[in-house]
Amino acid sequence: MQRITSLAAIAFATTIAQASAAGLDGSLWNHNGSTVLVDEARGRIVYDEPKAAIAGTVRSGTLLFEGRFNGKRISGTAYVFKKGCEPAAYPVAGMMEDNPNGFGSRIVLTGPAPKRDKASCAIIGSTGAHSRLVFEEAGDI
Repeated sequence: MQRITSLAAIAFATTIAQASAAGLDGSLWNHNGSTVLVDEARGRIVYDEPKAAIAGTVRSGTLLFEGRFNGKRISGTAYVFKKGCEPAAYPVAGMMEDNPNGFGSRIVLTGPAPKRDKASCAIIGSTGAHSRLVFEEAGDI
């Protein structure tokens, strides 16, 4: 089990490095006070400027979502983060829609986010209700 976790960590770190090296192209969106880059063509959402409260846990280029943008439908894998722990993956699906709060579009993804033990990195289950990720368009880069 530890070897599998280590391999997953290596694969995730490689993905982060590839995201930075690949020079993702897309548009900037807001997510919970952080700025993220949404690259629909590559099916990736990465942190561009994490908000101060999570800057010690994630950094610019950290992968938040990977999957498919199929028209307005979106599906794939999202990641949750806890300081000192490996990212935890979970399946999500959702839609791109007009933003009811004003400018542009928004993306809403839902899925059963992993729930971690408070004293460790262990995943002890998933959220009872689906976790909801909301991204609001900020503009092109």
